[in-house]
Amino acid sequence: METFFFEMTDTFGGDPNYCWIKRFEIKASSLHGALIKLSRETGFNFRFDGLNYQARNACVCAYELDSEQAQNYVHYSAFKKL
Repeated sequence: METFFFEMTDTFGGDPNYCWIKRFEIKASSLHGALIKLSRETGFNFRFDGLNYQARNACVCAYELDSEQAQNYVHYSAFKKL
């Protein structure tokens, strides 16, 4: 099992807006499995658009953080563990 870190935020004009943000720490065997867990938890169906994962029929996007970026937030318990 690997650990994947995602941030989810609102969008404006298709770009991340950061009016609000939710962070997720997901244990899964693959990126696809992590996205399935993220979709189940949030209720959004994500599609990769080349830069991030856009939620279908919603102004929401998610993107994966690398482990170095995620370490900045782990100390603050900012991630919801799935």
